[in-house]
Amino acid sequence: MKNDITSKADIKTFVDAFYAKMPSDDLVGKVFMEVMHVDFSTHLPKMYDFWEMLLFQGTSYKGAPMRPHLQINQIHPITPAHFERWLAMFRETLHDLFEGPKTEEAITKAENIAATWAYKLDYLTKHPA
Repeated sequence: MKNDITSKADIKTFVDAFYAKMPSDDLVGKVFMEVMHVDFSTHLPKMYDFWEMLLFQGTSYKGAPMRPHLQINQIHPITPAHFERWLAMFRETLHDLFEGPKTEEAITKAENIAATWAYKLDYLTKHPA
C-alpha cells in the first residue's frame, strides 16, 4: 500500500517526478522544452508552493498562474490535447507514487484547473481582444 500525500516533501516528490517526464514528452513536453525553454530551477519551487497552497492552504505561493499560460497560448496555442496529456501524465505520476484522499483531491483539483483554463484559452482564441 502506498502512502497518501501528507506534506510539502510529498508535493516535492510528485512535482519532481511529474516534471522529469517533460523532456521526453512530444506534446506537453515540447511546449516546456522547445517553445518556452522553461528553467526548472525556478519553475519547480513555484510549483511546490502552488500545490502546497491548493492542498494544505500554504501561503508561500505568490503569482497569477493563468498569466503565463495566456502568454504561452499566444506563442504556441494550447489545445484540449495538451490538457488531456497533462492530466494523463499528472494522474499517472500521482498514482505511481501515492494513494488516498489527498492524492485524489490533487487529481480533482488538477482536473478542475485544466477544464477552467482550457475553456478560458479556447474562448480567448476565438474572441481575441
